[in-house]
Parts: sequence; C-alpha cells; structure tokens
Amino acid sequence: MVQLSPELPERVAGYYMNQKQCVTIAKILTKREENYKPALAFCKPAFVDPNKEEIDGYAKKITANQ
Repeated sequence: MVQLSPELPERVAGYYMNQKQCVTIAKILTKREENYKPALAFCKPAFVDPNKEEIDGYAKKITANQ
C-alpha cells in the first residue's frame, strides 16, 4: 500500500498478501475524519523478499539457517 500526501513524495506504508485487505485499509485511511490533512492511500502491486520485508498475511518459514 502506498500513502500520498499532497506535499510529500510517495511512500510505502505496508505490504499485504490479500488485495482485498489492502483495498479495505486504503479506503479506511482515506476516509478517516481525524486526518487533519487530505490523505490518499492506494494499493500498488509489488514483488518483495518476504525475508527482508514484513508482509501482512504472510507467515515466514523458519529454516535451520535462521
């Protein structure tokens, strides 16, 4: 998921395995009334290494080398 603010560059807010979960959270972030500035959040496909990034909805496999 990517969050945008009108005056700031794009930043990654998190990674999700389930696209529906990502879309739901993005909708919640853009409609929150407590935001004091306009916010924009959307889902953008990305390939990431699950050993380097935390992915919501993905359980890391533990190997003997860890």
